[in-house]
Amino acid sequence: MERIRVSQKPNLAYNIVVILLIIGILLLSLRLLSNSKIFLKDNSLPSESRNSLEDEEGDKAGEGKDFFSEIWIRIKGMDFTNPTFILSSHMPYLNIDNLANESEYISEGKDETVVTSADQGQGVSRQSQRPSTEEMAQYQESEGQDQEISEDMQIQIQIKNISDDLPPVNLTGEGPQILIYHTHSREAYRQDPSSPYKAIAAFRCNDLNQTVVGVGDELARQLERRNIPVLHDKTDHEVYTWKSGLYPRSLETIKKRQEEHESLKIFLDIHRNYNENLKDPDKEVVVINGERAAKFFVLIGTGQGVSGGFDQKPKWKENYQFALKITNKANELYPGLASDVMIRTGRYNQHISNKAILIEVGNHLTTVAEAKRTANYIAEVISQVIEK
Repeated sequence: MERIRVSQKPNLAYNIVVILLIIGILLLSLRLLSNSKIFLKDNSLPSESRNSLEDEEGDKAGEGKDFFSEIWIRIKGMDFTNPTFILSSHMPYLNIDNLANESEYISEGKDETVVTSADQGQGVSRQSQRPSTEEMAQYQESEGQDQEISEDMQIQIQIKNISDDLPPVNLTGEGPQILIYHTHSREAYRQDPSSPYKAIAAFRCNDLNQTVVGVGDELARQLERRNIPVLHDKTDHEVYTWKSGLYPRSLETIKKRQEEHESLKIFLDIHRNYNENLKDPDKEVVVINGERAAKFFVLIGTGQGVSGGFDQKPKWKENYQFALKITNKANELYPGLASDVMIRTGRYNQHISNKAILIEVGNHLTTVAEAKRTANYIAEVISQVIEK
């Protein structure tokens, strides 16, 4: 009987198809991952503004992540430990950055590339964590009894006892006394038809004169007009990315300037606020001398963090008192210009001094011109709370 021999030679066409499919899947996966952006949990602004690793300022980056994950985050700005990121990687239509970049134009006031939460109607990308009225009432009723209360609650109780009776800050001596810098250097404002800018993302641009850096320029100029020695550092900390690791970068800038100028006493990180719940531009300004000026507020970090806080915490009570002094003086001179001081559990590099604050000047509904007018008024406020 003749045996039929079955050929075992591989089908070349079949193998080619399989290889092409595998390559296609790999390329598609790489494209999805490359196009994905981190959802900003906090944030820049600025800063904003402001976010992801920066939610606890980036200088705690690496905790809870293995070595390779950290390297990948630093290189590609991807956080595989973040479930939101994993979902958005495979479903890019959920990515708010893509939506913002594809919107036909940011100049029409589309949502910015940050996810924020409102706080008492003001809105801030670095959301305050305040106990509810009920929680405060429960504590007050049981005051004097042995009990444990949250650290957040303790901070809110301490805040109630902090006043603005801060003596004038002594700025005598040689050299610059105030450092102005910008962690979120590319935070821009609402498009102004009289001075449009080319956006690189929602409310962000490369023309630093149109961003918070331009506002810092005006603040520095107005302070110098009042004979206050100031140093404005215009380092673009977002030159590589605005997604993560910005506070460690601005901290390097601060330390460098401190080494160069031991005279520095006050540190101002100027940002632009964003909140999707804000809808009416007229409510975000006050009219002073017939001109619209953007509202501002000061943000103070306690350094608590989400898992024990930072090893080196800021002297937040002293920073808060300085912020309160500026806020109250601003509203005394220009009623309604300053909103309440915001408390947040991040650190925001405020451990470098007991006069280190973050100022959110305007938001995505105000123009850079309105923010620059505010810079003039902030300079006047500072001139009245210091001693030259």
